[in-house]
Amino acid sequence: MQLGGLSKLAGEFLQGSFRGVPFVVVGNGGQAGRKQVVHDYPYRDTPWVEDLGRRGRLYRITGFLCGATCYVQRDLLTTASEASGPGLLIHPTIGVIRASCMSFEWRERDGVTGVIDIQLELLEQRNLLTSLVKTALDAAVATAAIAMQVSASSDFSGKAVPAWSVGEPSITAGKAASAKWAASAASSIRSPAVMGASIATLPGNNGRYAARNNGTIDPTATVDSVWSSLSAATASLDSQIDSLQTTTSAADLATVILTIPESLREAVADPGTQLSVLLPLTVYSPDSSQTTAPIGAAISTLTTAVADLCRRSALAAIAQACADWKPTSSQEAEALRLQVAELLDAEALVAADSGDDATWQALRTLRVQVTQGRFGACQPAAGSDHHSTQCLPASSYAGAAGLCGRDTRTRSDHAGRPHPSGIHAHQF
Repeated sequence: MQLGGLSKLAGEFLQGSFRGVPFVVVGNGGQAGRKQVVHDYPYRDTPWVEDLGRRGRLYRITGFLCGATCYVQRDLLTTASEASGPGLLIHPTIGVIRASCMSFEWRERDGVTGVIDIQLELLEQRNLLTSLVKTALDAAVATAAIAMQVSASSDFSGKAVPAWSVGEPSITAGKAASAKWAASAASSIRSPAVMGASIATLPGNNGRYAARNNGTIDPTATVDSVWSSLSAATASLDSQIDSLQTTTSAADLATVILTIPESLREAVADPGTQLSVLLPLTVYSPDSSQTTAPIGAAISTLTTAVADLCRRSALAAIAQACADWKPTSSQEAEALRLQVAELLDAEALVAADSGDDATWQALRTLRVQVTQGRFGACQPAAGSDHHSTQCLPASSYAGAAGLCGRDTRTRSDHAGRPHPSGIHAHQF
């Protein structure tokens, strides 16, 4: 076969590359499974298989190089295969992965010049396509959370501004309701769980209980710098809580309320701890007396609107924490998915009962992004020894209430609280 014919033939195949060196892909295969040790015992017919976790995915790729530069490409691939550490593999069907080259073989065809057959054996280190998908999902969650905050703030202003204008009694009641809710955040940031999460950022082996969920290790951190950072975050949160009493308008009060849960989340390095301190903030229903008198009605309206905004701001921060959280098993991911979905459903029902249509729609959208997008594509944290290594597919939940096109805005038996036979009865 002439060299020109080989070049034309190469153009008919898909292209791949390793460490930036291109080659023609002819075929490929792979090997996957689990690391297992078989234990045989005397006088026992069946062995015991010990599961040691998932085995690394091995890829075998065959291809060829051709043309005037094929010998240079061979030498470059040889150098790439001998380089230390993992390299970037771009494959037309496998995708983009970071892999270690276990072996590289090449052979020149007998009686043919300008053609070199190659075979690569690579062990996957990291699936970069999965990372890109996770980044896109996290961005979608963040966008939905921000949209929900904007809608909640808008609905809050529609109710709070008229009540605020009534005068000092309603303003005082609204500020008191927000301060009572914020006191829980002030207590949480001083909890042992948050202190333990700060310790988890220190380099070195600090014990298995300091590992936490998915916190980031700071190689430059010291005990003094960790405590200093936590103290600064605590002082900042306290300042925001104090500013609730000095706000001069309903809009300013809404801004501070929306800031508090996010400041608490950012002060905690570990996503699992973030969720544990934010979840209590989603349960808040202050006592608001019902009266037809103008002042009493304004107090009740503003107190209820403040409580609604407090819970919704906490839900937005929880959605952000879910984006960073890594489950240790699909069962753990499913449990949190159901818990977060229930909270979002309950708040959506409250919004529907209150006539907050924009917030209701934003909560529905946020629910889809968190429960279908984030948990539908999540992977357990590295080092997990569980047999289940991936969450249930998002399509499994497509028929759930609130995720399909059906309108779930059922009315409650009393204002602001879900009916026992409402959305939760047929949710999953």
